[in-house]
Amino acid sequence: MISTAVLRWMTLAGILFWLAVYWQGGRKVIVDIQEAIRAKKSRLDMALLMIMTLCSLVLISIGFLASFGQLRIVFLQNLTVAFIGTFLLVLGIAGMFYCRHYLGEIWTAETNLTKDHQIIDTGPYRFVRHPIYTFAILMYIGFGLVFLSSGSALLVGVIVAAYILKTKDEDIFLERNLPGYREYKSHIRYHLVPYLW
Repeated sequence: MISTAVLRWMTLAGILFWLAVYWQGGRKVIVDIQEAIRAKKSRLDMALLMIMTLCSLVLISIGFLASFGQLRIVFLQNLTVAFIGTFLLVLGIAGMFYCRHYLGEIWTAETNLTKDHQIIDTGPYRFVRHPIYTFAILMYIGFGLVFLSSGSALLVGVIVAAYILKTKDEDIFLERNLPGYREYKSHIRYHLVPYLW
C-alpha cells in the first residue's frame, strides 16, 4: 500500500534522477553559471540561475531532512496531496526531458545563443515559447506539495518567480539577437501556459 512516506521517497528518487541525468549531477548547471558569468550578457539571468540553484539545493535538503525525521513538516500532509505532488513532479521531469529533445544541442541553462542556433517551433514549442520552464515549475510545485511546509512553499514561490523573470529576460535577449524570433514571438503568443500567459 502506498503511504505518504513512500511517496516522499519516490519524489526524492525522482529529483535525484533529474539532478543526476538532466544536470549531470549538478556539473552542467555549474558550467552554465560559469559561462553566464564569463559572457557578461545578462546579470539578471546569472542571478536567477544562482537563486534557482541555491533554492533547489535547500528544497532538496528539506526533503531529505524531513524523510529522515530530522525536520518536522509544518503542515499536515494527506495522501491525496502527496500523490498529486508526486504526479506533478514526474510529469515535470518527463516534460523537461521531452522539451530538451526538441532543442537538441542548442539547449543551455543560461540565456545564450549557440553557433547553430535556430528557432524551434515544433513539439511543445508550437504552444508556448518556454515549455521547459513550464515543466520545471510543475516539478517544483509537485516537490513542494509532497514536502508541504512554509519553508518549501516560500522556496517554490521564489523559484517560480525566478522562472517568470527568466522567461521575460530570455524573450528580450532572443528578440534582440536571434533573427526571426520576433515573428516567432508574435506567432506563439504564450510564455508558459497556453491560452493564459
